[in-house]
Amino acid sequence: MLLQYLVEKICAHPQRKEFFFLLDPRFARPGVLTDNYVVIPNSLKERIGFYKEHGDKYNKVLCFANTPPTRRLQATVYTYFHNQKLLEAPYKKFNRAWWKLYAKYLVVRRYNKNTDYYVVQTPHMVAAMLKLKLKDATHCLTVPFYDREKYQGAHTLFDQRPVDEFAFVSTPSPQKNYPTLLDAWEYLHEQGHHPALHITIDETAPHLLARVAAMQQKGIRIHNYSYVDPRDLYYKYRYLICPSIMESFGLPLIEATDSGMKVLAPELPYVHDVIRPSLTFDAMDKVSMANAVIAALNGQLPFPEVVTTNKVDELTQLLLQ
Repeated sequence: MLLQYLVEKICAHPQRKEFFFLLDPRFARPGVLTDNYVVIPNSLKERIGFYKEHGDKYNKVLCFANTPPTRRLQATVYTYFHNQKLLEAPYKKFNRAWWKLYAKYLVVRRYNKNTDYYVVQTPHMVAAMLKLKLKDATHCLTVPFYDREKYQGAHTLFDQRPVDEFAFVSTPSPQKNYPTLLDAWEYLHEQGHHPALHITIDETAPHLLARVAAMQQKGIRIHNYSYVDPRDLYYKYRYLICPSIMESFGLPLIEATDSGMKVLAPELPYVHDVIRPSLTFDAMDKVSMANAVIAALNGQLPFPEVVTTNKVDELTQLLLQ
């Protein structure tokens, strides 16, 4: 969890007493804090009340979850924006499935004037913000951060892993593109190729669970874990195959790379913002995806390389300047 990591880094900083944390009940472990935080319900009403009473006590404010403060503060305000779906919603506002996201985008738009800067993880997120004219380029800062040490170190060497097993660890949200991934595995089976696929589809997608069960009945090698610690798969198998068509920050790509996997990923900007993948494919084409799998099985693909950097110290310093 990125917020947990950021809070822990701040709490280890020599100037940690200069920070105050406003958290909602989803924050899992406030025990890392001392008395410098408050927990309030996750609602606009509660935030409006907090900012009205306490908003002018601070020199710098970092809003972590996409939405600027509900009022203009005297402080310099940074809003960390990490949901690309909100930036896509204006283009899909006539699609019923996107109405809720579009409503959230309108909230961001309403309070846009209350933030001085947006902070994002990748250049393609800056481009999306500029396209919507939320801010100009000088007020969109790219400051990626993640726990780089979490996945480095003790894991099985690549050559000691099964030669034909692939993994994808993700919730079954639409942008994760599970249907095309399953299409590709059915196509591989029809073409006489039988690699294994390890996935994590939970009960929120019963239609996908039913499809996986039907594929298993046909003898297609699919293993579904519903939920698993990603390291249980990243440390065990050779290949990550990522079909996702939209990511604000492709953290699984980085984690898989650090875990010693080779990475097959879409030919999309979010991928190249964070890694040089082993091989790319067309995310919406099952044959392109299947051909990438066959190439992995038949060839000597290069190992991927992380091209982004962890700037958590830069983010902390930004608030202390």
